[in-house]
Amino acid sequence: MPSCCSAARGEFKGPMFDLMEHSTLSSDKGGKSASLMNDGNNITCRLDIVRTFSPHPRLFYIGAKLFLMAWIVAVMVSSIRGKTYPSFWLAYLTHWGFTFTTAYFIMSVLSAVYLAMQPPANSGVLEGGIGLFLKITWALFAIAVPGEIVITILFWVLEFDGTYDYVSIMVHGVGMVLIMIDGFVLSRIPLRMKQFILFETFSVLYLLWNAIHSFSGIGNPYADDGTQNDDAIYASLAWKTDTTGAATLSVGVLFVANPVIFLFCRVLSRLLPRRLYEEEGQQSFKGQQQSFNDEEAVMGMVCHRR
Repeated sequence: MPSCCSAARGEFKGPMFDLMEHSTLSSDKGGKSASLMNDGNNITCRLDIVRTFSPHPRLFYIGAKLFLMAWIVAVMVSSIRGKTYPSFWLAYLTHWGFTFTTAYFIMSVLSAVYLAMQPPANSGVLEGGIGLFLKITWALFAIAVPGEIVITILFWVLEFDGTYDYVSIMVHGVGMVLIMIDGFVLSRIPLRMKQFILFETFSVLYLLWNAIHSFSGIGNPYADDGTQNDDAIYASLAWKTDTTGAATLSVGVLFVANPVIFLFCRVLSRLLPRRLYEEEGQQSFKGQQQSFNDEEAVMGMVCHRR
């Protein structure tokens, strides 16, 4: 527990897209936590951006990413085309989330291909144009993956009316699973505590839009044609007719559900060993039997001296 808290504090203090891993190696002996030390010097670890965003074997990983991206884009197109009023498609939180998910999948493929064709001289730093490109990809993932979980839960708990189809299941569950596979399994992108700000900002912006829509008189085409009884986008967020209920749900999502879901996603992002940067001339720790060149050994960490 102290190790987890220390890592979380380090992520809050560091940059939003921090490549440094603040974890420590744990020892079961006596229940104590052993920091990565060597002759009194701290050992730090950082992500390898090439191995993370464009892992080997590239044919397999890029092929898998392309397949997932094509699937998600096809679902998005089907979702828009299947709506009676396509111009109102982006009014819904589900489609805000799926737009970010689709954008992430596109950026994930582009990042993998770009890094395969033009790998940076130093894969242990985020700098220049490729640095900005990867930060955008990382930010989209930090917003989309917890967003998909929250959206899926809200739909099945509050909005599900007993009817469903292929697209509905895809945007309320399967898309969530696919982005987890791409980000947590294929790329093994870690979530940083400070990136919660991105996810919370996304949520606040949608709730502001929802409230503005309710009081602005923009209207709802599904209410105009009699499909719905009022012009609220969601019955559970009917600001005009049930302000207290809408405000209560909003506060619960922002200050209870979002933090819990984001922490859950952060834990998931740390289950598989991260792919870390190996510096030339790296030395093994005294008494360390596992090879740090193996990403599966000792938390999958390849460390270098700070």
